[in-house]
Amino acid sequence: MRAIFLADAHLRDPQDHNYQQLLAFLDQQEQLDGLFLLGDIFEFWLGYRHLAFTPYIPLLERLRRLSETGTRLFFVEGNHDFNLGPYFTETLRCTVIPDQQLVEWDGQQLLLCHGDLLNPNRNYQRLRTLWRSGLVRALARIIHPDPVWSFAIWLSDKSRNKRLNHEPCNWDPSFMIEPFAKQQFAAGADAVLCGHFHKALHKHYDDKQLLAVGDWIEQFSYIELLDGRFALKNYSA
Repeated sequence: MRAIFLADAHLRDPQDHNYQQLLAFLDQQEQLDGLFLLGDIFEFWLGYRHLAFTPYIPLLERLRRLSETGTRLFFVEGNHDFNLGPYFTETLRCTVIPDQQLVEWDGQQLLLCHGDLLNPNRNYQRLRTLWRSGLVRALARIIHPDPVWSFAIWLSDKSRNKRLNHEPCNWDPSFMIEPFAKQQFAAGADAVLCGHFHKALHKHYDDKQLLAVGDWIEQFSYIELLDGRFALKNYSA
């Protein structure tokens, strides 16, 4: 069996380089049994029942084709894409994971998460809870999606600028991920896979593995699971 794991593309405009690279990559996938999207694929997604944000239609079309040709789709909601809605669950027949979940795949127990739940900042966790609340879903039903999109992009820009100004370029998130991974190993996981940190990692702990996908902005990194073996790779068109 063959599966691909991706995260953190933060897609906005179909003409952007990373967006074009992702479409090209997906077009090249043949005999793909599973596609696991580990969050923040979109710069912003809040699921509506009867519409999708126009910039994302090219990607949604690629996902639809994959689903129709037999690829199983999994989407772990991130901190930029959440409340994915019926288009994913009904049209794409995608398994949506709001937080984290243990998934059996090709004889292995995979703990899938985005990674933002490991953030120890309480204010962040409160904001995360608010975005996923029934209140936000109710507001989305009565507010036109155009101002929702504009506000979300403004907020994303603000957050991105803050991160670039304060985050070391070569930081190592292992100190946050490893304790969590070891807990999951003890609970039965064979491998822990996450995104969020924009840092590619692949570590072995005896017969267990910890993998962080990296990003699809500059690294174009992804994980391939082929016949039970994980490999961290980078795409180049």
